[in-house]
Amino acid sequence: MMNRNAAKRSLMFIQKEDYNFLAYSTIILLNSLECNCETKRFKDFRKIAYLVDFVNEGGNPSEFSEQQLVEIYQKAQIKKKLLHHLLIVLKNKNFIDVTINSSSKTIDLWLNKESIPKEFFNKEIFGKEIENVKMLKDNYTASLRRLTIKTLVEKIFNNNNILTWEV
Repeated sequence: MMNRNAAKRSLMFIQKEDYNFLAYSTIILLNSLECNCETKRFKDFRKIAYLVDFVNEGGNPSEFSEQQLVEIYQKAQIKKKLLHHLLIVLKNKNFIDVTINSSSKTIDLWLNKESIPKEFFNKEIFGKEIENVKMLKDNYTASLRRLTIKTLVEKIFNNNNILTWEV
């Protein structure tokens, strides 16, 4: 019976929709973009839903097929809700701080790096992900943390011939 339950749990697990996966991807993204104080905050947490796959699978969106980009875009819509819940957990654990951006009506965030164990940023464990964020930064300049969600979607998806709907 125990093996059956373990097998069932593994079948129900979807890595890209897992809170732990999203949490470490978010922390790595914020750290790699140096979003470590309010003045260097990541504007509009919803962008993370679009970026998480590139953080983990490759930092250059132009190297993905049209079908892969369509799937990333569609799944990002689901991830936005998961991320909203995750922000509450990360904020309660003091891993991040958030602020309401009244001008853009978004939730902006930054990392409380001193609250996260230094071992977490071990390049041997997350070297690939850190390199992928660097590649994303190189492709979209250092403004990745400041881009609006609309501009990000245009640059990654629309410019690669992916039809999108209002963000």
